Order: sequence, then structure tokens, then C-alpha cells
Amino acid sequence: MRAGLPEPEVNLDVFNRFGVRIAIGDLGYRKYRVLIEYDGEYHFADNVQMFKDVDRIDGVMEEGWRVIRLNKTHLRRPEIVVSKVEAALRAGGWRP
Repeated sequence: MRAGLPEPEVNLDVFNRFGVRIAIGDLGYRKYRVLIEYDGEYHFADNVQMFKDVDRIDGVMEEGWRVIRLNKTHLRRPEIVVSKVEAALRAGGWRP
């Protein structure tokens, strides 16, 4: 928000076209169909979790959402994160 972006929803429920919840996103913008996911180390250390994550994210994208995946390396370069989120929001129709 300090970069001029709108406030995201936290723990955003994402539903498919049938009204079934298919994901709970870390952060998101329902109006613009942008979901931001933080992949902590456990996402990479556990093959079962990684498999679930891939399928869950695929399902969200199939519903027309733009998914931005981040990890701890991204947090060292906040300008990149802001740029990615801003581009996705603009593609979804947001105007500052």
C-alpha cells in the first residue's frame, strides 16, 4: 500500500464457477482476480505439499485469476514485487 497499490484482502477465499471454494490465497484482489501466494520453504521441502500447490494454483488460474508466486528471495527486492502486482492489477482493470 505504501507503493500506491490498493489494500489486498488477507486469506482470500477463491471460488470456482460453481461456487465451490478451491483455494484460500495469502493475499488477493477479488475485483481484479489477482492472487498473491507466498511459498515458504516447506512448499519446496515436501513433495506432497508441492503437488497440492501446483494443482491448487492450476485450478485458480483455470478460473481466470492471475497468480503471483513469491518466496523469500523476492522480499529482498520489493520493487520487483510491486511491479509484478501493479502489472497484474492493471491487466485486471485497476487504475490508480
